[in-house]
Amino acid sequence: MFEISFWELVLCFIVALVVLGPERLPPIAKALGRWTGQARVYLRNLSSELERETQASELKRQLEEAKRKYDEQAGAFKKEMQSLTAPVTEAPQQPETPKTP
Repeated sequence: MFEISFWELVLCFIVALVVLGPERLPPIAKALGRWTGQARVYLRNLSSELERETQASELKRQLEEAKRKYDEQAGAFKKEMQSLTAPVTEAPQQPETPKTP
């Protein structure tokens, strides 16, 4: 992300020491460290939340795909059963006449 070398940090520290002075530099460095830590925690939480959302949306998509396949299979099964039972249900119901010998 940011590429800051060791010498650049040393230069920033020397400038801060000259501008702020040795009395105010330690509390400011402590506050800066605390803010940096809080920012890292916040970004870590944000990253994990985004990952969870991505996984949830992926699971939702998979569930919708499975439901669509299930509906297709159920429709195909229903059509097959109707085609198999159609001759039986549509056959004329004629009473059998006894044969005379």
